[in-house]
Amino acid sequence: MNDPEVVVDDIEAIQNTPEAEQDGHGSRRWLVALLLILLLLCGVTSAVDTLVNRGPDQARFITRNLECLQCHTEVIPDLTRASVHNPFMLKECLVCHTEHGQEIERSVFSGGSRSVQRLRTLVEWLPLKWILAAYDSVTGVERTEEGGRLKSVTVRRVAGAESQLIAPIDELCWICHGSMGAQTALPYPHSPFERGYCITCHKPHASDHRALLLQDERELCVTCHPIGPELAREQVHPPAGNRYCTNCHDPHASEWKGILVSRQRDLCFMCHPTVAPLSNKAVQHQPFEYDNCTGCHEPHGSDFRPLLIKDQPPLCYDCHPSIATEFRRASIHPVGTLQLNCADCHNPHAADYSALLIARDNGLCYECHTQAIKVRYEASAHNRTLCLACHTPHGSAYRPILRGANPDLCLRCHNPAYYDEASSVVYRNNHPVRPISWDVNAGKPLTCTSSCHDPHGTRYTFMLRYTNSPFDANCLICHAVTPGKRVGVDF
Repeated sequence: MNDPEVVVDDIEAIQNTPEAEQDGHGSRRWLVALLLILLLLCGVTSAVDTLVNRGPDQARFITRNLECLQCHTEVIPDLTRASVHNPFMLKECLVCHTEHGQEIERSVFSGGSRSVQRLRTLVEWLPLKWILAAYDSVTGVERTEEGGRLKSVTVRRVAGAESQLIAPIDELCWICHGSMGAQTALPYPHSPFERGYCITCHKPHASDHRALLLQDERELCVTCHPIGPELAREQVHPPAGNRYCTNCHDPHASEWKGILVSRQRDLCFMCHPTVAPLSNKAVQHQPFEYDNCTGCHEPHGSDFRPLLIKDQPPLCYDCHPSIATEFRRASIHPVGTLQLNCADCHNPHAADYSALLIARDNGLCYECHTQAIKVRYEASAHNRTLCLACHTPHGSAYRPILRGANPDLCLRCHNPAYYDEASSVVYRNNHPVRPISWDVNAGKPLTCTSSCHDPHGTRYTFMLRYTNSPFDANCLICHAVTPGKRVGVDF
């Protein structure tokens, strides 16, 4: 191809030039060669700098979007961040943004200025052929020939003075992330997601945090959800304390209340596997059975262990108000003290026995009422009688938490005709056993158990307290005369 700036006369002139002048041309050739070598070195340096410090992806991005980045240079470093948005990584600014600015037409004619501009561009961005190709494709360079002179024309066509998003902000992300659209139909959406405000949590270009988050997720969630007071409580749930919110919550939407990642029981079982087998027990606590762990437990932090909404027994009374009434009676089991609580008898999740009891029948009572009582009781005549036949587990008007008054409670099993002096039958010589009489030995109203019998068992016959029947020792406890002082009845 002929250069329009080189004419035939010039060639003839060169051929007719004397040797001295030709030597001058030779020197100039060496100078040109040296300049070309320097230019090559500059190009290699620029290429190495591009590949090492910026990387080929960033170089491609810059050259592909050179027109945008001439003004928006602040986004260039974003390409090297840990998390980069895919359109941004693929150098497609116009996937989300419209072109903008004024339409520009710039003409550069052949000559010195043209050479300087070419050299500057070559040194800065064109040491690599693919960068040159990308630059030409982006800037739209056209070369025309007018009057024997080569002219370069750069045209930028735009759609308005200011850039706009190609769709409304609450719809733009759906263009690429349409697969998430199904989540908008879930019953419990996260508010920013529901309104399409994705950039409330995500950066549109790149981020130093995963999933293009504005901040580390441990910091991001608490900017809108101030759970600090909950984390200041005596006991803190470890996921909340470490602020791993997405361990439990879906950041977009969920089928479960609280935008949980799964139903409560399944979610809790992931970290509390020892509780999971309880779901196979015969008797289930209703909150546990119906997926309401947070009906009893705080998910973030609590002043009551183990992460309870309130202390026991008030927490239990919320659902069992009638039990609260029982504990306001004269004689009560010491529930709600350091000695005993509801969960000491009842499993709060599930159990093999009715009323969620942790053990069957008298075995439950033996958990607290010592092995010694168990040995005595099981050796007594009452061994087939359940503790609950005589005692109520919560509270009673009769001490010690009896189901009825003594001796009426005893006479439910023991025929009053043989034991009650108030009986209407023919046996009128029965021993007084009612509190209208006084037990001089015990110093309290007389009953079956005040001085004569121990209902839990003794080593003597008929569960007598002091000696076997029919010896008089038991009688003489009360019916004897103490020297110098009359006591009881004198025979």
